[in-house]
Amino acid sequence: MSPAPGVLGRLRAAVRREPLLPVLVVLLLALAASYPGFATVANVRNIAVQASPLIIAAVGMTYVIMTAGIDLSVGSMLFLAAAIESSRALVGGPTAVVFAAICVAGLLMGLLNGLAVALTRVPALIVTLATMQVFRGAGGHITGQQNIDLPANLRGIGTGNLLGVPTPVLIATAVALAGAFVFRRTTFGRYVQAVGSNPDAAVNAGLPVRRVLVGAYALAGVLAAVASLTQTARLGAVQPSIGQGFELTVITAVVLGGTSLFGGRGSIGGTVLGALILTTVQTGLVFSGASPYVFDIVRGGVLLAAVLAAAARWRHLARALRLTGRRRPSPADATTA
Repeated sequence: MSPAPGVLGRLRAAVRREPLLPVLVVLLLALAASYPGFATVANVRNIAVQASPLIIAAVGMTYVIMTAGIDLSVGSMLFLAAAIESSRALVGGPTAVVFAAICVAGLLMGLLNGLAVALTRVPALIVTLATMQVFRGAGGHITGQQNIDLPANLRGIGTGNLLGVPTPVLIATAVALAGAFVFRRTTFGRYVQAVGSNPDAAVNAGLPVRRVLVGAYALAGVLAAVASLTQTARLGAVQPSIGQGFELTVITAVVLGGTSLFGGRGSIGGTVLGALILTTVQTGLVFSGASPYVFDIVRGGVLLAAVLAAAARWRHLARALRLTGRRRPSPADATTA
């Protein structure tokens, strides 16, 4: 028998599993046909490097949104982590010590978000909106809102490579693979899905809902810090504008990748493809000479469409189950049960 049917079957299965894959391929082909300089090795490499911090942060955000939560502070966490990296207490230290300290700082920021969400009835939207301002203000205080150049030893993570593959791409790949493994193969990953799918059922089943929520936000904080390390190393400096609007790009990448804003459904692979599509669109706009504000329109339009689609899906499900008029329980309700 010809192997072609088997190959076609695997391709169909891959497309069903990750429907954004053909979208990315068509987008790349269209841009390559439109702009002669787009399909160069240097440009593809540049897209991959630019997408790396977004992929890293979006993996953490996937876990948060999977719990039916949200984290608006991820851009400010990235900025505060960068500010701490450039502070006098760390900037002259050994590279490994600086990187470890930044990851710990990200963990503490994520824990603050997670504890506030898990232990109170305040919605995650409000909690992270407040911490967004706190973290951004703290970063501005440390840097004095000035550009601060980083020493050469802290730039290697952004400019180095292994066997020709840029270090940021290697880190993003490792984070995505680890995130997918945890999501599919570990108890924590199953708990995240259970909490997002039905918080009340998770509580009744005896799942540690509060700890799962805290863990998801803590993971998002650590990965925001890792994204900060790759971003600042690539730029070679800490800038006051770093991370501004980053939270919306991260959330858009996650929902574009198929993660439900109502929680309980999503994939790391979809998130990675969503991040790559957004970065490719942004690069294509640069090649076209379009205004940079067009990307804001695209990003906002994608996010709005995802919100409307999620709302329509829930209304349809509610009608099917004769639940119209009843409020869907939130993770905050479950944690107080």
